[in-house]
Amino acid sequence: MSKTKSQTVRSRGRPALSDDELADMRHQIADCALRLFQEDGYDAVSMRRLAREVGCTVMTLYRYFDRKIDILRHIWAEVFGELFDQLDHIAAKESDPAVRLQAVALGYVHFWLDQRERYFLVFMSSDVSQTDVSVFVDDDKVVERFNVFQDSLTSALGSEASAGEIALKTQLLLCTLNGISHNLITISAYPWIETDALVRAAVSGTLKA
Repeated sequence: MSKTKSQTVRSRGRPALSDDELADMRHQIADCALRLFQEDGYDAVSMRRLAREVGCTVMTLYRYFDRKIDILRHIWAEVFGELFDQLDHIAAKESDPAVRLQAVALGYVHFWLDQRERYFLVFMSSDVSQTDVSVFVDDDKVVERFNVFQDSLTSALGSEASAGEIALKTQLLLCTLNGISHNLITISAYPWIETDALVRAAVSGTLKA
């Protein structure tokens, strides 16, 4: 089917962007959105305001992201990518299985404690539905990055551990580490036991459970 005149004019007036140009603009939009979301909250920032801050029209913004939640998911992916790059690096440096598990667990909690605003954005953004979150957590690429915990636990538990036991203890450890992070961040005035001691006890308890 031949192009209409308007389609031809539009394509001539707006040349296709390269993959690098698309990625650069998406990164610029995400960086600006991250700043605004952290300052005022995800629910308080409209696409119109974001476009104004980026320096483009709203229609231009929609060329890169279909909805505001897609921008937030993009930011989540970048945050988790940075987190798990760090954890993979930590795991690669430790040959002893038990030490590796402790180091990965400590790295996970300290990442969120060092970047509390990102913690709030990832785990506590208002006006985000379970459906919005489920689309993100169903992404195999994201879920696979959590295997650093399962792999570390598998090595620490030894060959006698069943797949069911490993799955249970991986989820138990993650729930515990998230609970530690959440309480230390959101109830910071409470005189908690030293962070590393809490994490080490969590790991030890998980292995013995």
